[in-house]
Amino acid sequence: THDDVYPGAPEVCDGSMDNDCDGVHAPDEVDDDGDGYSECDGDCDDLEAAVYPGAPEICDGRPDNDCDGVHDPTDEDGDGDGQLGCDGDCDDGDPTIHGGATENCDDGVDNDCDGAVDAADVDCGGHQGDDDDPADDDDDDDDDSDGPPGPPGDGEDGGGDSLGIACDCQVAGEGNSVPLWASLLLALITRSWVRSRRWAPGRHRR
Repeated sequence: THDDVYPGAPEVCDGSMDNDCDGVHAPDEVDDDGDGYSECDGDCDDLEAAVYPGAPEICDGRPDNDCDGVHDPTDEDGDGDGQLGCDGDCDDGDPTIHGGATENCDDGVDNDCDGAVDAADVDCGGHQGDDDDPADDDDDDDDDSDGPPGPPGDGEDGGGDSLGIACDCQVAGEGNSVPLWASLLLALITRSWVRSRRWAPGRHRR
């Protein structure tokens, strides 16, 4: 027997009990989604098993999993583009901007939400994670050449110059510090030094 079940008793949230014996079960006492909570227990969406008091907040399009009344705005598709803010949509107010969107290369916007804008985006010919030298084709975050410099005159300078001279030549105006005239002067001096070494007394001409 249940002391709280009798004709005229107040209906309480106790599962499926018909407390007042009127033959009608209160619908909010039934756990419709099987998550262990009914509506009268505080389940704010009794048709979704992932939503109940104390549930973990997850990125599933249901902004209040734990029924605490606080909605996570990133867990909603605000612009109707099919992607949630918590799932990679970096501007949920614009349906043309979301992860996987086509990058517009001249609008100043990160259309595909990959962190790169316009020319810096790989879709527009940029190198993500590369350094600030557009002429450098390596993937390192610096402006060094792709290989180490070798000794003068050995043809293996790592910088790829045609004279075979060790010179990390950098042109002013492209984010570098050495002017072109200085690079050319250094190349000429080094070339003269190489020739003088080859024709020094006691050395045979090759």
